[in-house]
Amino acid sequence: MLGVTGWRPYDPWSSSMREALEHLVNEPRPQRRGPLLMPLNAYEDRDALVVEATMPGVRPEDVELSCTDSVLTIRGRSRVADREYLHQELHDVEFLRRLTLPADCRFEQAKASAEYGVVTIRIPKARPRAPEKIRIQVTRRNPDQ
Repeated sequence: MLGVTGWRPYDPWSSSMREALEHLVNEPRPQRRGPLLMPLNAYEDRDALVVEATMPGVRPEDVELSCTDSVLTIRGRSRVADREYLHQELHDVEFLRRLTLPADCRFEQAKASAEYGVVTIRIPKARPRAPEKIRIQVTRRNPDQ
């Protein structure tokens, strides 16, 4: 005995639903326009700000780091070979992220490394200056004047 529930291959609704799902899965997806915001972590270490940004598929030589007016810009691009694919879901991707740095960061001394699709940027912070002491000279006036 056949139950009331179930997906019957000969049911007209079932075949139209299956066709719709196959169409959805197999339909080429439009390429996204513009860069993607990559996820990142930022934290302070003892003497530096550390930024970790994930950019899967991006080679270290395809990453650009710059800083203008205390705004760190991280840009990267992954490239996919141009060939005749039987099925293609991977495409060229551009990543972009901007992060305002604290005033005590010294970008000109920053160092960056990349491993397993994660770019780590270490930006040293300026050491706080010791407070300057100023001696006050006391001038005594003669009360008779």
